[in-house]
Amino acid sequence: MAGQAPEVSDKVTIRCIVAGFDAGAWRSETLRELAALAVETESELLGVFIEDTSLLQLARLPFAVEVGYPSAARRGLDPATLERELRARADTLRRALAAVLDPARVAWSFRVAREAPSQVLGTALAAALAEGHAPALLIPPRGRPHAERRVIHAPELSDALLRELIAAARPLLVLPREDAG
Repeated sequence: MAGQAPEVSDKVTIRCIVAGFDAGAWRSETLRELAALAVETESELLGVFIEDTSLLQLARLPFAVEVGYPSAARRGLDPATLERELRARADTLRRALAAVLDPARVAWSFRVAREAPSQVLGTALAAALAEGHAPALLIPPRGRPHAERRVIHAPELSDALLRELIAAARPLLVLPREDAG
């Protein structure tokens, strides 16, 4: 049943960590935790920066405004400016990851994707599983690498459950099939 955590042995070897990031702030401490976890588990790390399509659609609405902090000045959202800001944030994140990851100890990659967060992470997770990188650990945007993990077998992972876990910023350990562990 998808609602309950399946039984898993105490020692599961994680093969891939898929870490999602959004346009919000990320902490350098979290990046260091990801790097340490990848080294500790000898996992490949895939960083995915998500350009959320909902945010971009919002910027195209004529009544959309942003309120500056701390000035409280209101200004219209410009889609082109927002896209440039997202690209800049993605580049900053890529450089920050490169600074904390030792390529001699961790195989890693980084990509930028423009879709809804559940679609982006679902696609990245499916690709990792298809490449034989299972068990895989999915860390959603604003999630903590060492937070309590939900464990699920890949066939049981639904879009609704993935959206729920992303909203809760809860890590998800995905096992390849029912007899894994």
